[in-house]
Amino acid sequence: MKKQVIQPGNVYRPAAPYSPVIKVSGAGSLIFMAGIAPGDTDGKIICRGDILGQTRQVVKNIIASLEAAGASPANIVMTTTYVVESSMDEFFKSGAAFECLTSLSNPPDTLIGVACLAGSNDGQLVEITAIAATK
Repeated sequence: MKKQVIQPGNVYRPAAPYSPVIKVSGAGSLIFMAGIAPGDTDGKIICRGDILGQTRQVVKNIIASLEAAGASPANIVMTTTYVVESSMDEFFKSGAAFECLTSLSNPPDTLIGVACLAGSNDGQLVEITAIAATK
């Protein structure tokens, strides 16, 4: 699989470390991940109130999911990040936004502020979906 980052000359450059466009050629398989939560192996949300800790757990869970499917962060071609609106400022201030993108090979990402997530009652602040392509 070949992954080519494209930065159109007539479109703004993103301030965050994500690729604005990725062209994939020679992909043999696509991997679609549902929203990955900051849960432990028992499904319990970890790091209540800590957006950076939760983001790191989400990244860890994404990498484990990719490995189970025979892939790695280098295979990610798109992510969508959902952050509870009340934690959005801290998501940037803590460095979580940059850490999650760089840990996942700087994919194109859409960041969405939401009122709540499925695990919000348990303290969930962030969730990421991902698409990956492999040979």
